[in-house]
Amino acid sequence: MNLRFLSATLLTVSFAASPMASAYSFDSVKKNAGEMMSGQSSQSTGTASGASLLSSLGSGSMNLGSMQNVAGVLGYCQDQGYTESTTDKVKNSLLEKIGGQSQAEESDSYQQGLSGLLDGGNGQTFSLTQLKDQVGKKACGMITDKAMSSFLGG
Repeated sequence: MNLRFLSATLLTVSFAASPMASAYSFDSVKKNAGEMMSGQSSQSTGTASGASLLSSLGSGSMNLGSMQNVAGVLGYCQDQGYTESTTDKVKNSLLEKIGGQSQAEESDSYQQGLSGLLDGGNGQTFSLTQLKDQVGKKACGMITDKAMSSFLGG
């Protein structure tokens, strides 16, 4: 009887703690991004900090600028080792939609993306160049997800 009660209690606690652990993990990533990016925000160029990027992506309030820029950013993410195979598929799908790699390479927006600058679509630009491992992976994963829903209907 005590063993059943203990098992049921542990199972209940693990289900209850799972969303909290996920929320904690995201909050700690945002906090780490803020600490790493403090002093890196530049108002003169309109480039926002990594913490702001994660916050905007996490809340869903950020619109992506162009497919060309996002394809470039995903290329940047790949070059930095921040991405998984899903990112490659999304990047290739975006490139197909805009006429292929050679067409994209003619775009200033794509070139900016390749250098780590994400156009937020509202005049704000986010630089991924100062992000570090865990924060970079999180940001690139969120950009991939946003690109799938915004441009590929996924």
